[in-house]
Amino acid sequence: MEQLRARYQQVETLQASFVQIMQTPYADAPDTLRGMLWLQGNRYRVETPYQTVVTDGRTTWVYLHDTRQVLINDYIPDETGFSLNEFLLTYPDRYEVSAGETIRQAGETYHRLRLRPRQPDALFQEVVLWIRDRDFLVTRVDVRDVNDTHMTFVLSDLVLNPSLSTDMFTFRLPEGVEVVDLRQ
Repeated sequence: MEQLRARYQQVETLQASFVQIMQTPYADAPDTLRGMLWLQGNRYRVETPYQTVVTDGRTTWVYLHDTRQVLINDYIPDETGFSLNEFLLTYPDRYEVSAGETIRQAGETYHRLRLRPRQPDALFQEVVLWIRDRDFLVTRVDVRDVNDTHMTFVLSDLVLNPSLSTDMFTFRLPEGVEVVDLRQ
């Protein structure tokens, strides 16, 4: 884990394609979402076919494609969300490694680490990191929360430290959209 943390401390920006799969105990089938993400510190941009979420670290914009509506709010770190970058930099305070193994899948070698929270009332009760051996990058994260919701994040086409314009983290309002400003 220390090697992994050191690796991600070297990452200033990141670009990746992702697939998010969420299975709740109340749904018959999992929900699958695909998209692209760009990260730079507490700034990020996530684009999916349904919405675009952008934050510059002060303001967050959520653009809902179908309704052509933009929600604007102050940036608030979401304690109920799962941020890989935040997790990798702060995990020792909240999680400990409970098991680890090296496996091969699809011709690649991975280190799979199972983490448990230090506090029994933590939102995420189990986290499994899949670390690709050849470049020591996390390519998959499996998370189970207190409601027994399982989320899987699969990252591909990872690019470390790409040159990203600061404009990428500011949302430009398309013409004719409804704006809902939730800031105080």
